[in-house]
Amino acid sequence: MIVRVLVMAAALFSGGCQGPTVRLATPEPLVVDINMRVDLYERGPGSPAAKPAPRADLPAADARRRSRVGDIQTFKNSRLVGEGRDGLLSVLSRPEGSYGAYVEKTVAEENADRLVVMRQLAAERELPLADVQAQQGELWRNRSFSGEWIEVPQDNNTWRWVQKR
Repeated sequence: MIVRVLVMAAALFSGGCQGPTVRLATPEPLVVDINMRVDLYERGPGSPAAKPAPRADLPAADARRRSRVGDIQTFKNSRLVGEGRDGLLSVLSRPEGSYGAYVEKTVAEENADRLVVMRQLAAERELPLADVQAQQGELWRNRSFSGEWIEVPQDNNTWRWVQKR
């Protein structure tokens, strides 16, 4: 009798060892949407020695900018600040009280660190700072999200603030 029970149990449980069938193939190919920016710099022979070494305050400026990126984006989303033509942020609507002071202080610190980066780029590229600021202004306008304030050129060499579409 015990043998019979063991045989029946073995037969019953042996069919349960096979797991469910899992299909790994997809009926349609997977679509991956990637948006990437790649900057390439070509330097001739001997040019790395001719270029200025990175300044000691550049890594610190980059670290400070990374630490405040969330606040800056919050200000942009709240339509308090906008990207200017010179690659710097401008406070367009100052909130009242201590929060307004915080916005102005944070924007001033961000602009100071952006200038450190732009001065380094100007030295590396052997360009005037104004040219680098114009390039950075265009870069930041292009990186802005829809609805954020940006300063755009008009036909008669003037600039105006618009919300990016």
